[in-house]
Order: sequence, then C-alpha cells, then structure tokens
Amino acid sequence: MNKRWVTTGIAIGMGLCLLQPVAAYAKKTKQVITQVEIAKEKKWGFGVILVNPTGITAKYWRDKNVAMDFALGSQWNAPGVGIHADYLYHLYLFEEMPEAPLYIGGGMFLGGSGDYFTTGGRGVVGWTYLFDQPFDVFMELSPQIAIIPEVDFGFSFSIGARLYI
Repeated sequence: MNKRWVTTGIAIGMGLCLLQPVAAYAKKTKQVITQVEIAKEKKWGFGVILVNPTGITAKYWRDKNVAMDFALGSQWNAPGVGIHADYLYHLYLFEEMPEAPLYIGGGMFLGGSGDYFTTGGRGVVGWTYLFDQPFDVFMELSPQIAIIPEVDFGFSFSIGARLYI
C-alpha cells in the first residue's frame, strides 16, 4: 500500500475524531441556547428565595438580556415583611456556558413591621443557571442603602429557584 494513502487516511481519521467533539459541542450549544430561549418565551418564572429575604420570588424576562425580578418575604435578622423589585441586565460572559449568565442591576425595597417602616435603593450582582425544564437557580448579593427613616447601609445575600410557566 502506498505510504501517501496511509498518511492521508490517518489524517482524515484524526480529523473526523477531532470534529466529533466539535460537532457535539455545537449541538449542545444550540440546545442550550434553545433552552434559554424557551424560558424567555415563557416570560414569567415563580419560585422561592432563601436567606435574606426568605419568601417568594418572580422574574419577568423582557428580552434576551433584560429582566425584572421581584421578591416578597421576611428578613432572617429582623421582624416584619419586605418587598423588592429590581431591573436586571444579563451578561453572557462565558461562551461555553450561555445557560449561566451573570447579571447586574438595581431597584428599590420597602419593609416594615408594626410601626416601623423603611425604604431605599439596592444594587444587585448575581448569577443564574437555567436548566432545560425550564427551571433556574440563582444567587445574588445586594448592597442596600436605606433612606427612610434614616440613612443606613447594608448587604443582603439570597439564593433561590424558579419554574417558568
């Protein structure tokens, strides 16, 4: 057998072996993007939020990058009930993981118990992972500044999950 044909056959075989993972990755990426799009087509996700606050949460996707999130719950370190609403911008920084964007944003919070009331602004930095059901999990850190009844600064950390309908 001619050495040239053998070398060519080996090169083609190696090329096909290398293309198989690339094709699988492209198929997986297409599938993941489809999963993300399905969740965003459904628009609304509802679930639980834990730590600070602990309660219920909702998320509304306006488009691929922009969403609003809401939570109603109690603070683990204070009595009473609070609510917050945030405007979020999602950053798809990891090409190999489009189902796991980081997000930044800001919003407002209201809270109180009995005769105590507070309100202020909050920033949000977080990460979400969107599964194919569509179901997501998230965690976020939120610096907050209260402006009523007095200026006060604090942080909250939350984790949670939502199901999109």
